[in-house]
Amino acid sequence: MTYDNLSIFSLEGYARLDVNTGWFIKGLIGGGGFRQGSLKDEDFPPGITPYSATLSTLDDSFPLYASVDVGYNIFRGPDFRIGAFVGYNYLHEAVSADGCGQIATNPLICGTLPIPETFKVITQENTWNSLRVGFNGEVDVTNRLRLSVDAAWLPVALLDGADTHWLRISTFPGDFNGPVPEDGTGWGYQLEGVLSYQVTDQLNVGIGGRYWHMQANGHAHFEGHVNGFQTFPQPVDWKSDSYGVFIQTGLRFGPYPVISRN
Repeated sequence: MTYDNLSIFSLEGYARLDVNTGWFIKGLIGGGGFRQGSLKDEDFPPGITPYSATLSTLDDSFPLYASVDVGYNIFRGPDFRIGAFVGYNYLHEAVSADGCGQIATNPLICGTLPIPETFKVITQENTWNSLRVGFNGEVDVTNRLRLSVDAAWLPVALLDGADTHWLRISTFPGDFNGPVPEDGTGWGYQLEGVLSYQVTDQLNVGIGGRYWHMQANGHAHFEGHVNGFQTFPQPVDWKSDSYGVFIQTGLRFGPYPVISRN
């Protein structure tokens, strides 16, 4: 199953607190909706004969994400800082597919009788919980222009998912009695860069780019979820890639003498 060409529009808030000992805490939270996309669902012999490939339209879908990091600025100067951090990232994705049309040669799956887009056929929900370890750096390019870079390695990424085939949930033998649970363990990385302009001492605006990659190996747990049949877990490999451009506005508060060196 390949979910592709998803256009995501989201709003998010972010904050960072630095103390003059070098420690900092930062985080963000955001969410939005998918505006378009497609699902290609493939089935291969001998499980399904002949080979089947169907297309569906994605709709009624959304992401929700958040992260929080605690770190220390290892190198500091009047116009730069470089710090290391550890943190946590949460990502929840819900994607629903409507309609079904056969683009291969199998007439039995959405072939002779395609399913119109007025019918919801599949919903996939994935929740990723990840450990973040990385570096954050900022440098003043000019008096008003600042470049910020954030790079995080995800040594542990845990996936908890569910696959719902809406038209096959029934009491008939061979159909599903509900969503099929899925899980996995893997890794990933997250990269971000922002170029911001200091409008005033307190107000800045910026433009940035972001790329997230996560992957996991696990199982789809069919056991107990197919009516009338003894079923077993099926290996599943997941890969999730998200990238985009964003604009932001920031407000600076302080500095305040919270911690004194005297």
